[in-house]
Amino acid sequence: MKNATVASNCFWDGLQWKWTLSWARPLRVRDNQDLHNLLQLLSGVSLSPGDLDTFIWAPSKKGCFSVKSFSFELAKSEPNFPHKNFTGIWKGLVPYRVEIFVWLTLQGKLNTKDKLCHLGIIGPTTSACSLCNSTLESCQHLFLHCSIARDIWCWWLNIWHLHWCMPPSVQEAYNQWAHPKCGAFFKKGWGDEFPYSLTDIIREPKCLNWEPQRSGLHTQLIAAPKQLWLPPPPYSFKWNVDASLKPNESKSAIGGVLRNHHGEFKCLFSSPIPFMETNHAETFAIYRAVKISLGLEMVKHRKLIVESDSANAVLWCNGRSKGPWNLNFIINFIRCSMKNGNGVEIVYKSRESNMVADSMAKRGLTRSDEFIAWM
Repeated sequence: MKNATVASNCFWDGLQWKWTLSWARPLRVRDNQDLHNLLQLLSGVSLSPGDLDTFIWAPSKKGCFSVKSFSFELAKSEPNFPHKNFTGIWKGLVPYRVEIFVWLTLQGKLNTKDKLCHLGIIGPTTSACSLCNSTLESCQHLFLHCSIARDIWCWWLNIWHLHWCMPPSVQEAYNQWAHPKCGAFFKKGWGDEFPYSLTDIIREPKCLNWEPQRSGLHTQLIAAPKQLWLPPPPYSFKWNVDASLKPNESKSAIGGVLRNHHGEFKCLFSSPIPFMETNHAETFAIYRAVKISLGLEMVKHRKLIVESDSANAVLWCNGRSKGPWNLNFIINFIRCSMKNGNGVEIVYKSRESNMVADSMAKRGLTRSDEFIAWM
C-alpha cells in the first residue's frame, strides 16, 4: 500500500492483543485487499505479555537476517522471482559493483535507451544503440546482438575454442553459460597459489587455464568431500529431524529418520502439522522424535541424539534460550526427557547431514496424516 502512511494504536484487551491501524488517506480497493491479507497474517501472531521483545528473523533457522534467506522467502511467495537463476552472481570473483551491474542487467533494470524512451525521458529519434547506431538500444541488443558486442563474444569464445549460438535474451545466455573447465578456480576465486594478477588476465585471458603443479604433475584442485552423516557412538541411536513449509499454501510438515551406530534405519516418520513458523516447526519435529523414542523398548534405555539444522530450536530445547511461550508445553516435555536420565541430547547440525530428514519433511507436505515406518 504505497504512500499510505500508517499509525498503529495496538493494545492488550485482557489476554488478547488487538491490532488497530489508522491510515493517512482513504484506502483504495487494492489497498483493502492488502489490508485484509495483512490482518490475516497478524491473526496468527501470538504475543506473550510477560516476555521481553527480541529481534528474530523467522525465515532463517539461525534467527539472523541475510539477503539469501530474504530472497528465498520472496521465491516462495512469487514463483516468477528470479532467485534460483541468478544465485551464481554473488561469488566474489569480480568487484561488488560489477556483480550489482550484472544482477540489474539480468532483471532488465538498466536504463537503456529503449527504457528511457518508454519513460518519456528521451525521444524515439535518439534511442538508437550507442555502439552500432543501427537499431533500438535494449539490454538484449546491447549485450548480445549488437555487431560490436557479438565481435567481443566471438573473441572470448575463440579463446576457449567454443562455438555458441546467441540466445534471444540475456537471462537465457546467463543460464546457458557453464564453462567446461569450470573447476576450483572459478568456484573459489584467486587463491594464494594463482600466479597471475588481474592485469595479467586482462592482457592474456588464456592464463585462466593455469593449473597448479604438484610433484611435477598437473593436477586440478579438488574440494574435500563433505561429511554427510556421522554415526552415533556404539549402542546408541540418532534421530535426524527437519521441517518443511509452503507459505503460499499455508502448509507445514515435519520428518525424521532414526539410525543406530551401524547407520541402519530403524524408524522413519513424515507428518503434516498445523501451519507455523520454521523454527517452531523444527522444535515440533524434535518433540515428535523424542516422543516416538519413549515408546520404543530398543531406544528407551540407550543414549539418544537428536540432530536438527535449526539453531534456535536447539537453543530452546537445551534451555539456553527461553523459547516462545506458545511452545512451552513441548519444550518442557523435551527438557524433562533430557533430565530424567533417558540420555537424550539435542544438537545442531547443518543441512548437509540432514538430507534424508529433509526429504521426509517435504513428503509430509503432501500427506493428509502421519506416516511412520519401522525397520
